[in-house]
Amino acid sequence: MKKQILSLGTLACLAAAGCDNSLDNVKNQTSYNDDTYFTTPATISEAVTAAYGLMLYKGLYSRDFYFLMDLTGNEAEADAPLLGDVLQLHDYSYASNHAQINDLWSTAYKMTFRANLAIDKAAKVVPASDAEKTKLAQYTSEAYFLKAYAEFLLVTLWGRVPIRKDYSGNSELYLPRATVEESWKQVESDLTNAISGLPSAYANTASDLGRATKGAAIALLGKAYLYQKKYAEASAQFELLTRAPFTYDLVQNLDELFTKSPVKNAETVFDIPHKEWGGWAEGNPYYMFGSQEGSGSGKNTLTGRAMEYGWNDWRNVFISDAAVKAFTYKDEAGKVYIDPRAKNTFYGDKASGGDVTYCDKCTAGPKPYPFAENGNGYRWRKYEPYEYKEKGELPQSDINSQVIRYADVLLMFAEAQINIGKLSEALPLVNKVRARSGAFAYTTLGNKEEAMRKIMLERQLELAGEQVRWFDLIRWGIAKETLNAEKKAKYPASSQSFFQDKHVLFPIPLTEKNTNPVVAKDISNDWN
Repeated sequence: MKKQILSLGTLACLAAAGCDNSLDNVKNQTSYNDDTYFTTPATISEAVTAAYGLMLYKGLYSRDFYFLMDLTGNEAEADAPLLGDVLQLHDYSYASNHAQINDLWSTAYKMTFRANLAIDKAAKVVPASDAEKTKLAQYTSEAYFLKAYAEFLLVTLWGRVPIRKDYSGNSELYLPRATVEESWKQVESDLTNAISGLPSAYANTASDLGRATKGAAIALLGKAYLYQKKYAEASAQFELLTRAPFTYDLVQNLDELFTKSPVKNAETVFDIPHKEWGGWAEGNPYYMFGSQEGSGSGKNTLTGRAMEYGWNDWRNVFISDAAVKAFTYKDEAGKVYIDPRAKNTFYGDKASGGDVTYCDKCTAGPKPYPFAENGNGYRWRKYEPYEYKEKGELPQSDINSQVIRYADVLLMFAEAQINIGKLSEALPLVNKVRARSGAFAYTTLGNKEEAMRKIMLERQLELAGEQVRWFDLIRWGIAKETLNAEKKAKYPASSQSFFQDKHVLFPIPLTEKNTNPVVAKDISNDWN
């Protein structure tokens, strides 16, 4: 996969837009078409690789996704250099023509298209051996996983959306919006198909880094159940990941995941291995600004997050005050407590619990964080390289983007257990996550309401800056009250109404409205 991930020239044009399914622009079309090219396990592998490649496309993990989720979820605040469309996310002033929101929608549909193509063509390949049969089943299952991942984003962020169930239906351009229930049913079906053919682990751990596993599909299915409040079903899926054949565990220190490029580790369930998927510093380091899959991108599969969030680099954003303050709370005795994960998450002053030095592992030794005594100088440490070098220098971070990790699974498992009345079973799951960082262990989670408050806080602290909080606040039904209270505390003089009722869903993109009249007629208040 490392050698293939950006070898997408023959496939990049297969889905030029969310509803454009023409093959008219495929190069050398006199020599092949989709039926004559995708006829071997090798070419099916290429089709699946093209679907994986979209994880680095517009709207996702090369750049846009962390801005989209961190700013709307108020984990990041706009700093002075942040401009343009991205700035609108910070105060919810975006509309249906917002570039990054449109890009995420389009990329999700590209992913479903490429996955559907791989599934369809793989079914027509006659394997020459049992080994080829196994490989084809694996590739098909990977495609089902990626399709489900895209569908998960679509239903959680936009609600009712058109469903592209299979490749044969891609010629129908004007699909209506399905119900939310129908979309979730499709996600569940695709993940069930994925689970059936994915391995628990890959034999070649070097070349297969980043591929979806059975564990990843089970985790995403559990997450889909949890979001639908199907707590018993969610609990059953998450429980599978805590026992053989799975060997997931927590790494010893969060820095192993978020300050350097990690090798294969026990905590990652599904991630974007930015360095392993391509070549270190090969190609255009600025590819994330529009040349994804273009001739200028080369083999660059890295991300610009560290550079854009970095206080010693572009500093487009900083960690929000609300995120910082969450790390200070009352322990079970009622005393003020600073959670030790603060030091792994942000740079700041001693009173906040943030790390007060950087470059601890540089040749020159530790340096004092220059804004530590500012009182409001909090900046991101998570996903930053500043423990190993003073500056990022270029937007090409190789710190893997964690999509699902085991700590997240344990907390979702605990949440599901709480909601089916198994609070005593949830307690050790929460404490396992807390113990890793040295946080005190809870002796009890209290009643259901108290337990959920603890889970909400735990997820905010453990998963800060991992593009999770927006989804959590929306599914818990507390986004409006929470985000407006946080914004008002930050901007007390502002009369602006920040989060409105409509913001629980993203607006249907203008590009979709302009190209799909069926959807255009089914939008309320020019929003969703």
